[in-house]
Amino acid sequence: MTIVMFVVTIVLLGLFYFGGELPNSQYSTPVYTEQLLWWSYLLFGVAIVAALIFPVARLFTRPKEAMKSFIALAGIILLVLIAYSMSDGTIMNIPGYSGADNVPGTLKFTDTILITTYFLGIGAIGAIVVTEIIRRVR
Repeated sequence: MTIVMFVVTIVLLGLFYFGGELPNSQYSTPVYTEQLLWWSYLLFGVAIVAALIFPVARLFTRPKEAMKSFIALAGIILLVLIAYSMSDGTIMNIPGYSGADNVPGTLKFTDTILITTYFLGIGAIGAIVVTEIIRRVR
């Protein structure tokens, strides 16, 4: 199943980059942008479902390991809640923009995603550095 998802992703990326552009569009827009976005949504949904279902299934087979999964899931939820509390929904003054996305809900959601990404990126870099330091000390 993983190989099939990988192949579909590679094919869609190839179509996205080399499949041409939409005629008469204001900006450079690849033809297969919508298909790639829907595929990304599908993969994201599969990842969410797997992240929620597997810990529940493991709860019945290996309860101790399931608790570790739930603790990790609770940590991620806590991280997102902290990012949400740090986000700002103030409407921006963007000259020349009159779209519908400059509203507090969308801005708060976008800030939450960005701040969560920053936290996870800093955590990943920190984990790499700490792992290398521990490896050198041993």
